[in-house]
Amino acid sequence: MSDLLRTWAGVVLISFSAVYVRLADVEATRSAFLRVAYALPVFALLVVWRRRRSETPTTDGYWVPVAAVAGAFLALDLVSWHTSIGLIGAGLATVLANLQVVVVGIIGVVLFRERPRGTFWLALPIVLVGVWLLGATGEPVESGGSVLAGVGFGVLTALAYSVFLVVLRQARLGGADVLPSMASATLGATVVAFAFAAAQGVAAPPASLEANVWLVALALGSQVAGWLLLTSSIDRLPAALTSVALLLQPVLAMLWGALLLSEPIGPPQVAGAAIVLAGVAVAHRAARVAVHHEAEEPVGVP
Repeated sequence: MSDLLRTWAGVVLISFSAVYVRLADVEATRSAFLRVAYALPVFALLVVWRRRRSETPTTDGYWVPVAAVAGAFLALDLVSWHTSIGLIGAGLATVLANLQVVVVGIIGVVLFRERPRGTFWLALPIVLVGVWLLGATGEPVESGGSVLAGVGFGVLTALAYSVFLVVLRQARLGGADVLPSMASATLGATVVAFAFAAAQGVAAPPASLEANVWLVALALGSQVAGWLLLTSSIDRLPAALTSVALLLQPVLAMLWGALLLSEPIGPPQVAGAAIVLAGVAVAHRAARVAVHHEAEEPVGVP
Protein backbone atom coordinates (compact mmCIF):
# COMPACT_ATOMS: atom_id res chain seq x y z
CA MET A 1 0.00 0.00 0.00
CA SER A 2 1.39 3.43 -0.93
CA ASP A 3 2.11 6.12 1.68
CA LEU A 4 -0.81 8.19 0.40
CA LEU A 5 -3.28 5.33 0.68
CA ARG A 6 -2.05 4.45 4.17
CA THR A 7 -2.46 8.06 5.22
CA TRP A 8 -6.00 8.34 3.89
CA ALA A 9 -6.94 4.99 5.44
CA GLY A 10 -5.56 6.12 8.80
CA VAL A 11 -7.39 9.44 8.60
CA VAL A 12 -10.70 7.76 7.79
CA LEU A 13 -10.32 5.22 10.60
CA ILE A 14 -9.50 7.90 13.16
CA SER A 15 -12.35 10.12 11.95
CA PHE A 16 -14.80 7.59 13.41
CA SER A 17 -13.27 7.78 16.91
CA ALA A 18 -15.73 10.27 18.36
CA VAL A 19 -18.65 8.47 16.72
CA TYR A 20 -17.67 5.23 18.47
CA VAL A 21 -17.46 7.11 21.77
CA ARG A 22 -21.01 8.40 21.39
CA LEU A 23 -22.36 5.06 20.22
CA ALA A 24 -20.82 3.28 23.21
CA ASP A 25 -22.76 5.71 25.43
CA VAL A 26 -20.78 5.12 28.63
CA GLU A 27 -19.03 7.46 31.06
CA ALA A 28 -16.18 9.48 29.56
CA THR A 29 -13.58 8.06 31.94
CA ARG A 30 -14.79 4.51 31.33
CA SER A 31 -14.57 4.83 27.55
CA ALA A 32 -11.18 6.58 27.77
CA PHE A 33 -9.77 3.79 29.92
CA LEU A 34 -11.21 0.89 27.95
CA ARG A 35 -10.13 2.20 24.54
CA VAL A 36 -6.48 2.02 25.61
CA ALA A 37 -6.94 -1.09 27.76
CA TYR A 38 -8.47 -3.00 24.84
CA ALA A 39 -5.71 -1.74 22.52
CA LEU A 40 -2.81 -2.60 24.84
CA PRO A 41 -2.75 -6.42 24.28
CA VAL A 42 -2.75 -5.88 20.51
CA PHE A 43 0.21 -3.51 20.74
CA ALA A 44 2.03 -6.00 22.99
CA LEU A 45 1.53 -8.81 20.47
CA LEU A 46 2.70 -6.58 17.62
CA VAL A 47 5.87 -5.62 19.53
CA VAL A 48 6.67 -9.29 20.26
CA TRP A 49 6.00 -10.24 16.62
CA ARG A 50 8.20 -7.40 15.36
CA ARG A 51 11.12 -8.29 17.64
CA ARG A 52 10.99 -11.94 16.61
CA ARG A 53 11.12 -10.97 12.95
CA SER A 54 13.85 -8.35 13.39
CA GLU A 55 17.37 -9.46 12.56
CA THR A 56 18.98 -6.59 14.45
CA PRO A 57 18.65 -5.76 18.17
CA THR A 58 16.45 -2.82 19.08
CA THR A 59 18.06 0.45 20.16
CA ASP A 60 15.07 1.94 21.94
CA GLY A 61 16.89 2.14 25.30
CA TYR A 62 15.38 4.31 27.97
CA TRP A 63 13.39 6.28 25.41
CA VAL A 64 10.56 3.74 25.49
CA PRO A 65 9.85 4.54 29.20
CA VAL A 66 9.83 8.20 28.18
CA ALA A 67 7.04 7.33 25.76
CA ALA A 68 5.15 5.77 28.69
CA VAL A 69 5.37 9.13 30.48
CA ALA A 70 3.89 10.71 27.36
CA GLY A 71 1.01 8.26 27.76
CA ALA A 72 0.00 9.93 31.02
CA PHE A 73 -0.84 13.06 29.04
CA LEU A 74 -2.61 10.92 26.45
CA ALA A 75 -4.88 9.65 29.23
CA LEU A 76 -5.74 13.21 30.26
CA ASP A 77 -6.36 14.04 26.60
CA LEU A 78 -8.74 11.12 26.16
CA VAL A 79 -10.73 11.80 29.32
CA SER A 80 -11.10 15.47 28.36
CA TRP A 81 -11.96 14.68 24.75
CA HIS A 82 -14.55 12.04 25.57
CA THR A 83 -16.14 14.49 28.02
CA SER A 84 -16.23 17.16 25.31
CA ILE A 85 -17.79 14.70 22.85
CA GLY A 86 -20.63 14.06 25.29
CA LEU A 87 -21.30 17.78 25.63
CA ILE A 88 -20.93 19.23 22.12
CA GLY A 89 -20.87 16.17 19.87
CA ALA A 90 -18.38 14.20 17.82
CA GLY A 91 -17.79 16.80 15.12
CA LEU A 92 -17.17 19.99 17.09
CA ALA A 93 -15.16 18.17 19.79
CA THR A 94 -12.85 16.81 17.09
CA VAL A 95 -12.43 20.23 15.51
CA LEU A 96 -11.36 21.73 18.84
CA ALA A 97 -8.97 18.88 19.58
CA ASN A 98 -7.08 19.76 16.41
CA LEU A 99 -5.97 22.98 18.06
CA GLN A 100 -3.05 20.84 19.22
CA VAL A 101 -1.28 21.85 16.00
CA VAL A 102 -1.12 25.45 17.22
CA VAL A 103 -0.17 24.51 20.78
CA VAL A 104 2.62 22.17 19.65
CA GLY A 105 4.00 24.99 17.52
CA ILE A 106 4.04 27.36 20.50
CA ILE A 107 5.75 24.73 22.68
CA GLY A 108 8.36 24.25 19.97
CA VAL A 109 9.09 27.99 19.93
CA VAL A 110 9.28 28.32 23.72
CA LEU A 111 11.14 25.12 24.66
CA PHE A 112 13.09 24.11 21.59
CA ARG A 113 13.80 27.47 19.93
CA GLU A 114 12.11 26.34 16.73
CA ARG A 115 11.47 29.04 14.17
CA PRO A 116 8.21 28.64 12.26
CA ARG A 117 7.37 31.00 9.44
CA GLY A 118 5.89 34.35 10.39
CA THR A 119 2.48 33.25 9.15
CA PHE A 120 2.29 30.88 12.13
CA TRP A 121 1.46 33.81 14.40
CA LEU A 122 -1.32 34.85 12.04
CA ALA A 123 -3.07 31.59 12.95
CA LEU A 124 -3.49 32.52 16.63
CA PRO A 125 -6.15 35.24 16.28
CA ILE A 126 -7.90 33.15 13.62
CA VAL A 127 -8.34 30.13 15.88
CA LEU A 128 -9.35 32.32 18.83
CA VAL A 129 -12.18 33.82 16.76
CA GLY A 130 -13.29 30.34 15.70
CA VAL A 131 -13.24 29.00 19.27
CA TRP A 132 -15.22 32.03 20.47
CA LEU A 133 -17.79 31.51 17.72
CA LEU A 134 -18.22 27.84 18.63
CA GLY A 135 -18.65 28.68 22.30
CA ALA A 136 -21.12 31.47 21.57
CA THR A 137 -23.29 29.67 19.02
CA GLY A 138 -22.94 25.94 19.64
CA GLU A 139 -25.74 23.72 20.84
CA PRO A 140 -25.40 20.95 23.44
CA VAL A 141 -25.85 17.37 22.26
CA GLU A 142 -28.05 16.57 25.24
CA SER A 143 -30.52 18.84 26.98
CA GLY A 144 -29.02 20.43 30.05
CA GLY A 145 -25.46 20.15 28.75
CA SER A 146 -23.11 23.11 28.78
CA VAL A 147 -21.67 24.25 25.47
CA LEU A 148 -19.03 26.39 27.19
CA ALA A 149 -17.94 23.43 29.29
CA GLY A 150 -17.74 21.29 26.15
CA VAL A 151 -15.59 23.91 24.41
CA GLY A 152 -13.43 24.19 27.53
CA PHE A 153 -12.84 20.44 27.62
CA GLY A 154 -12.09 20.56 23.90
CA VAL A 155 -9.36 23.16 24.47
CA LEU A 156 -8.01 21.11 27.42
CA THR A 157 -7.90 18.13 25.07
CA ALA A 158 -5.70 20.07 22.66
CA LEU A 159 -3.36 21.16 25.46
CA ALA A 160 -2.96 17.64 26.87
CA TYR A 161 -2.51 16.06 23.44
CA SER A 162 0.11 18.68 22.58
CA VAL A 163 2.23 17.76 25.62
CA PHE A 164 1.79 14.09 24.73
CA LEU A 165 3.04 14.69 21.18
CA VAL A 166 6.02 16.78 22.31
CA VAL A 167 7.19 14.18 24.86
CA LEU A 168 6.58 11.33 22.41
CA ARG A 169 8.52 13.17 19.72
CA GLN A 170 11.51 13.43 22.04
CA ALA A 171 11.36 9.67 22.57
CA ARG A 172 11.26 9.15 18.81
CA LEU A 173 14.19 11.53 18.27
CA GLY A 174 16.10 9.63 20.96
CA GLY A 175 15.83 6.44 18.94
CA ALA A 176 12.58 4.76 19.91
CA ASP A 177 10.86 3.11 16.94
CA VAL A 178 7.23 3.80 16.10
CA LEU A 179 5.69 0.56 17.33
CA PRO A 180 7.47 0.27 20.71
CA SER A 181 6.89 3.96 21.45
CA MET A 182 3.18 3.70 20.61
CA ALA A 183 2.85 0.55 22.71
CA SER A 184 4.65 2.19 25.61
CA ALA A 185 2.52 5.32 25.37
CA THR A 186 -0.61 3.17 25.37
CA LEU A 187 0.63 1.39 28.50
CA GLY A 188 1.19 4.70 30.27
CA ALA A 189 -2.23 5.92 29.18
CA THR A 190 -3.86 2.72 30.41
CA VAL A 191 -2.36 3.07 33.90
CA VAL A 192 -3.36 6.71 34.30
CA ALA A 193 -6.78 6.31 32.71
CA PHE A 194 -7.46 3.39 35.03
CA ALA A 195 -6.72 5.66 37.99
CA PHE A 196 -9.27 8.19 36.68
CA ALA A 197 -11.89 5.50 36.06
CA ALA A 198 -11.29 3.67 39.35
CA ALA A 199 -11.65 6.91 41.28
CA GLN A 200 -15.13 7.26 39.77
CA GLY A 201 -15.98 3.57 40.15
CA VAL A 202 -16.31 2.98 36.40
CA ALA A 203 -13.20 0.96 35.57
CA ALA A 204 -15.07 -2.25 34.73
CA PRO A 205 -16.30 -3.04 31.21
CA PRO A 206 -19.93 -2.04 30.63
CA ALA A 207 -22.60 -4.71 30.98
CA SER A 208 -23.90 -4.01 27.48
CA LEU A 209 -22.41 -6.15 24.71
CA GLU A 210 -23.17 -3.43 22.18
CA ALA A 211 -21.20 -0.85 24.18
CA ASN A 212 -18.22 -3.19 24.34
CA VAL A 213 -18.37 -3.79 20.60
CA TRP A 214 -18.14 -0.05 19.93
CA LEU A 215 -15.28 0.32 22.42
CA VAL A 216 -13.37 -2.54 20.80
CA ALA A 217 -13.94 -0.90 17.41
CA LEU A 218 -12.59 2.35 18.89
CA ALA A 219 -9.51 0.58 20.30
CA LEU A 220 -8.64 -1.49 17.24
CA GLY A 221 -9.78 0.91 14.52
CA SER A 222 -8.46 4.19 15.92
CA GLN A 223 -5.98 3.47 18.68
CA VAL A 224 -4.12 0.69 16.86
CA ALA A 225 -4.77 0.62 13.11
CA GLY A 226 -5.35 4.35 12.58
CA TRP A 227 -2.27 5.40 14.52
CA LEU A 228 0.05 2.86 12.93
CA LEU A 229 -1.12 3.67 9.40
CA LEU A 230 -0.51 7.38 9.93
CA THR A 231 2.84 7.06 11.70
CA SER A 232 4.15 4.79 8.96
CA SER A 233 3.25 7.18 6.15
CA ILE A 234 2.44 10.78 7.09
CA ASP A 235 6.04 12.02 7.36
CA ARG A 236 6.81 10.84 3.81
CA LEU A 237 4.14 13.00 2.19
CA PRO A 238 4.59 16.56 0.87
CA ALA A 239 3.44 19.39 3.14
CA ALA A 240 0.40 20.14 0.98
CA LEU A 241 -0.94 16.59 1.23
CA THR A 242 -0.26 16.48 4.97
CA SER A 243 -2.29 19.66 5.40
CA VAL A 244 -5.18 18.13 3.49
CA ALA A 245 -5.05 15.06 5.73
CA LEU A 246 -5.01 17.32 8.77
CA LEU A 247 -8.23 19.02 7.66
CA LEU A 248 -9.97 15.91 6.35
CA GLN A 249 -10.17 14.11 9.69
CA PRO A 250 -12.23 16.74 11.62
CA VAL A 251 -14.35 17.45 8.55
CA LEU A 252 -15.20 13.76 8.27
CA ALA A 253 -15.93 13.64 12.01
CA MET A 254 -18.43 16.48 11.60
CA LEU A 255 -19.99 14.71 8.62
CA TRP A 256 -20.35 11.41 10.51
CA GLY A 257 -21.77 13.24 13.53
CA ALA A 258 -24.43 14.93 11.40
CA LEU A 259 -25.31 11.89 9.28
CA LEU A 260 -25.01 9.05 11.79
CA LEU A 261 -25.81 10.78 15.09
CA SER A 262 -28.07 13.68 13.99
CA GLU A 263 -25.89 16.16 15.85
CA PRO A 264 -27.17 19.77 15.81
CA ILE A 265 -24.76 21.61 13.52
CA GLY A 266 -26.05 24.80 11.93
CA PRO A 267 -24.44 27.54 9.82
CA PRO A 268 -22.84 29.33 12.84
CA GLN A 269 -21.18 26.10 14.01
CA VAL A 270 -19.99 25.32 10.48
CA ALA A 271 -18.55 28.84 10.23
CA GLY A 272 -16.80 28.53 13.60
CA ALA A 273 -15.37 25.14 12.69
CA ALA A 274 -14.20 26.44 9.31
CA ILE A 275 -12.42 29.38 10.97
CA VAL A 276 -10.72 27.10 13.49
CA LEU A 277 -9.58 24.70 10.77
CA ALA A 278 -8.34 27.57 8.61
CA GLY A 279 -6.17 28.74 11.48
CA VAL A 280 -4.97 25.21 12.12
CA ALA A 281 -4.03 24.77 8.46
CA VAL A 282 -2.04 28.04 8.47
CA ALA A 283 -0.24 27.05 11.69
CA HIS A 284 0.54 23.57 10.41
CA ARG A 285 2.11 24.68 7.16
CA ALA A 286 4.12 27.40 8.90
CA ALA A 287 5.37 25.17 11.71
CA ARG A 288 6.46 22.21 9.55
CA VAL A 289 9.72 23.98 8.67
CA ALA A 290 10.84 23.60 12.29
CA VAL A 291 9.81 19.95 12.77
CA HIS A 292 12.17 17.01 12.53
CA HIS A 293 10.33 15.05 9.84
CA GLU A 294 11.83 11.71 10.82
CA ALA A 295 9.98 11.91 14.15
CA GLU A 296 6.78 13.59 13.13
CA GLU A 297 3.66 12.32 14.86
CA PRO A 298 0.15 11.65 13.55
CA VAL A 299 -1.96 14.62 12.62
CA GLY A 300 -5.34 15.06 14.21
CA VAL A 301 -6.46 13.28 17.34
CA PRO A 302 -6.22 9.63 18.32
